[in-house]
Amino acid sequence: MNMKLLFLSSCLLFMMSCGEFMRTGMNGKIIDKETGKPISDAEVNLCEGLDVTSTNKDGYFEVHGKTGAHKIDPIVVVTKDGYKPFQIKISYSDDESSYSVKTETKWIKYKDTVFFNSEKTSFLLGVDIEKWSQDFAISDTLTIYLTKENDKKEVEQSRDLLKLH
Repeated sequence: MNMKLLFLSSCLLFMMSCGEFMRTGMNGKIIDKETGKPISDAEVNLCEGLDVTSTNKDGYFEVHGKTGAHKIDPIVVVTKDGYKPFQIKISYSDDESSYSVKTETKWIKYKDTVFFNSEKTSFLLGVDIEKWSQDFAISDTLTIYLTKENDKKEVEQSRDLLKLH
């Protein structure tokens, strides 16, 4: 009986120690795309909760997480009230890194149909707007530019552009 308990304890300790030798992480800065000012208290989530932190007053963050026995490509999700979320996946291979930004659109129906001619044969019923921020820059740190969330303003801008054409 003691031998079984010793064996199970040893296996459990081995599995627990294996889960801690691979790490991933990054540091960066979160900026308001419109104003160019840093965004404080934005939530930065690494790999679906391996590490969650907030940006400081200068918009800087640093996140690290233990990935277990396997190296994974980190996914960073940034959220802040009043801003569109941002998600980036970073993939590593040999000496190269590639970056994949999540983008998604949302269909918003216009209150009134927009017609392009007097015969009303050419028209639009609505517009697709981006649900996610998409801009970032790579240097010593990752710089992410969050876009303010304002569906109404984006819909109005699209209608104004249509009227110009």
